[in-house]
Amino acid sequence: MSAKTTIIVAGSLGLIISLGLIGVRRFLRKKAKEYEDYYSDFHRHHVYGKRDDSNEGVEFIAVQ
Repeated sequence: MSAKTTIIVAGSLGLIISLGLIGVRRFLRKKAKEYEDYYSDFHRHHVYGKRDDSNEGVEFIAVQ
């Protein structure tokens, strides 16, 4: 194998591996976002920071 072929193969493998890692990261972030969007209502008492409690019921406030 000549030096030029080795460089092309190494560059191609590096590109494929880096694109694969970026794809896996995007997939995992999407899954984490879907999970957070779905379960955020079930775990409202764990939310920190400013939130609007004006529309919460007495039962929810009693749990806090």
